[in-house]
Amino acid sequence: MTRELSIPGLVSEAWSLALKAARPSLVIMLALIVAGGVYTFAVGPGSSMGDAAPAIAALVVFVVGIEFSLVVYRAMLDTGTGDRLRLAHANLAIYVAFLFVGVFIGFFLLILPGILLKASGRVDVDAETPPEVVQAALIDMLSTAYGVVLILACLAGAAILFFMALRLLLVGAATVATSQTLVFRTWPWTKGHAVKLGLAGLATHILPFAVAVLINWTLRDIWGDSAIGAFLSGAIGMALLVPFLLGGHGLAVATLHQLHPGTEPSE
Repeated sequence: MTRELSIPGLVSEAWSLALKAARPSLVIMLALIVAGGVYTFAVGPGSSMGDAAPAIAALVVFVVGIEFSLVVYRAMLDTGTGDRLRLAHANLAIYVAFLFVGVFIGFFLLILPGILLKASGRVDVDAETPPEVVQAALIDMLSTAYGVVLILACLAGAAILFFMALRLLLVGAATVATSQTLVFRTWPWTKGHAVKLGLAGLATHILPFAVAVLINWTLRDIWGDSAIGAFLSGAIGMALLVPFLLGGHGLAVATLHQLHPGTEPSE
C-alpha cells in the first residue's frame, strides 16, 4: 500500500518533537556548543595546540554529536533503545557514501570549467595559467551558454547529494528505534517520497540553517582574531545551529513514524 505523507503534518510533528527533546538534551547540547568552540579555537589563527589539535577537536565534535543524536532520538521516540556504537557506525557509513559520491562529482566539476573555457575560446587553461586569469575568464563566461552548462552541472551535483540525503533521512532514527545498524536498508522506505521530504525539509532544515548562517555571518567582525574570539565564533555558531539539529532529527522521527514497515499507513 502506498503511504501518503502530509507535508504540514510532518513539519508540525517535527517541531513538536524538537520541543519535546529540547529539555532532555540540554546538557549534551551545551557540551556540543563547547565542542564547537574548541574546534574553531583549535583551527583558528595563532592556535598553539599543535598540528594534531584540529583532528582531535573534530573527533570530539563527532563523539559529542553522536551522544547528542542518541539523547535526542531517545527523547523523541520515548525509548531507551539504541546504542552509541551502532549510531556512530551508521553515521560513518553515510559519511563514506557521501565522500565516495562527492569525490566523483567534485572531480567532474573541477575539470569541467577548464573544458568549457577552452571550448569557449576565452583561455587555454594549463598548470601555468595564473589563478586570477582563470577566475576572470570564468566570470566572463557565466553569462554565456557555456556558463549555463557549468551552472546546471553544479546544480545537478548538488541535487544528487541532496537526493541522497533525503533518501537516507531515516538512518539515525531507525538505527536507534530498532537497535540495529541500518543504512541503505532504509533506502526503500523513502522511495517515492523525496519531493515531499524535500519540501518538508525547507522548514526543518534549510530555513533554520540559513538563518543560523546569516546571523553568524553578521557577527563575524565582533569576535576578532583572538583565541577567545575563535572559541566564541564556534560556540555561538553551534548554538545557532541547535534549531536546525533538533528540527532535522524531528523530521527524521516524524517520517519514521509514517514510513517504518512495521507501522500502518496513516489515513
